[in-house]
Amino acid sequence: MNDFKHSILTLMHAALDSRKITKVQYVPDQSLLLSYDELTLNPSLFETESIFFIDESRHSSVVNSYCNSVSETYLFLQNKSLIQINNIETYNRTYVKFCDTLKNIFKATKIDCHLYYGKKNAPSFNFHKDPMAVLIGCLEGKKDIKFKKRSVSLEVNDWIYIPVNTNHKAQYPIDSVTLSVGIYK
Repeated sequence: MNDFKHSILTLMHAALDSRKITKVQYVPDQSLLLSYDELTLNPSLFETESIFFIDESRHSSVVNSYCNSVSETYLFLQNKSLIQINNIETYNRTYVKFCDTLKNIFKATKIDCHLYYGKKNAPSFNFHKDPMAVLIGCLEGKKDIKFKKRSVSLEVNDWIYIPVNTNHKAQYPIDSVTLSVGIYK
């Protein structure tokens, strides 16, 4: 975890000191890459309304509004190009440890994690600002983060720290799995 802490602190300080978006490379524990089947077929996530999809209008919708069971959800999601699993830190021990480490590093009051399974050219949210800092990591594939004046491509094991209220938008040039971590101070 020391390499992780050093990488994340370097990233955070570079982003804050230079007022620029910066990325670092970190190879996380492979158990952060949870299988899509394992999550979408999990009854706890279904019951807690943690599974979302982003549609062509770029709005996030909870799957429970469309499905009545875990198996129905699994079939329903097969045709969706961007799936969001919220609060993954409540599901998996590796994520609990990961979030606790981030909470200490950032001296945060709260950390939450969302996994995104995006197919090539999946619709994503329009330009937006988050009320918390965001740490995004690419676990598989590639994800582009667009800003008003530039863009950053994240490939496997690339991480980016986005300060609070920074206008950004994600794009999926190829199929990918990414992790978005909200850092609340």
